[in-house]
Amino acid sequence: MFDPKSPFMGQSDPLQPAQKTSFAEDRLKVAVQSCELAPGSIATEAQISERFGLGRAAVRVALARLSAIGLVHPIRRAGWKVLPVTGALIGDVISARRQVESCLADVRPDAAALARMEELAEIIEVLEGQGDAASLTTRRSYERELLDTLSDAVDNRLMAHFLVGLWDHSERILRFLEMPASQPFAACQARELAQAAAAGDGERIVALRMADITAFQNYAVAGLMRDRTELGVTPDAQDASSNNGQSRPDTGASPGRKITDESGTKSNKGVSS
Repeated sequence: MFDPKSPFMGQSDPLQPAQKTSFAEDRLKVAVQSCELAPGSIATEAQISERFGLGRAAVRVALARLSAIGLVHPIRRAGWKVLPVTGALIGDVISARRQVESCLADVRPDAAALARMEELAEIIEVLEGQGDAASLTTRRSYERELLDTLSDAVDNRLMAHFLVGLWDHSERILRFLEMPASQPFAACQARELAQAAAAGDGERIVALRMADITAFQNYAVAGLMRDRTELGVTPDAQDASSNNGQSRPDTGASPGRKITDESGTKSNKGVSS
């Protein structure tokens, strides 16, 4: 009988197909949220596979899953397009967050979760005063862990899942709008959130989250006002792979080359195409 765990079998590829797919999904999700795959860019499965060192089959499944949560979508005969960041998207995310984050009024984290929130609040306070990129990235990861700890205590799991997705979109928008010369978005009120959760003060938690959403909106508006993208530019045709019957020379991107941005969207260098 075939035993895949036999010590006599080769161990060159210890990951099973499901693990490969999960790894590819996690890797590509990070690439999209961090704008490593620039908003509005288009690339083929082969190009993404080569760029990130992932198997074609795993990439195909991972992209389909990212498409289901609205981060990418397929373009016929061209590849996969990363969801562009637009004013409309930002407005939709803000509107949805105002409605959904009200569910945090009913959260009651357990003792272990509350202790972890206190630890995270201390770390975030230390990192907030440090301006280097590594500290900012680390601070954001701890802020997200704190918020995820709150969402884990939401009884309605469907609502919690939707909330996590909105936070994912918000992170990507921040990465897109933050320029090297701009001030990074301020840290969340971690200490106050931890204290409100410990006191079971759901009203205070929601008030803190609404204040954070307002700050996010103000930051996004300021970022859009710095953007030099021309308004009124006609977007590409729905079939991005054709141009008057001819194949487009700018579709897709191979490793080491700039991924194509759609007209009217901001490039990964912060300049409109």
